[in-house]
Amino acid sequence: MRIKLVRGGVDFWSGLLLVAIAGAALWYIASLDIGTALDMGPGYFPLLIALILAGMGAVLLVRGLVVVGPPVAPMNARAAILILASFLAFALLLDRLGLVVAILAQTLIASFASRESVLWQSLVFGAALAAASTVLFVWLLGIPVDVLP
Repeated sequence: MRIKLVRGGVDFWSGLLLVAIAGAALWYIASLDIGTALDMGPGYFPLLIALILAGMGAVLLVRGLVVVGPPVAPMNARAAILILASFLAFALLLDRLGLVVAILAQTLIASFASRESVLWQSLVFGAALAAASTVLFVWLLGIPVDVLP
């Protein structure tokens, strides 16, 4: 008889990933001044977020050890490559062609990760995302980025 340690694969691995990300964040912000609740330093808010993330990860990790859940699905390499390629396209196009073109390219490339995506829906979503990003980042926050080439 074999005892299975990890019962809920998805919960366990998701929790482990969240705890690892929180650990990396805590290591990264270790040199920042935390301050107090009344006099917050630059590391105060990142510390809180990292601790919340670690707590959520710990809950998922323990749940993955205790509760029987679905196994981890096999990775879709095509989707992972297209998602990463979309971020690379955004990074390469932002300075050269502007925010709108970079967001449209990223949205279109990422939409090909799903076999169920429809081109016109991806274009509409990309246009809406580009418009909202322009309003938020360029107009409201005043971030100096070219909107168009």
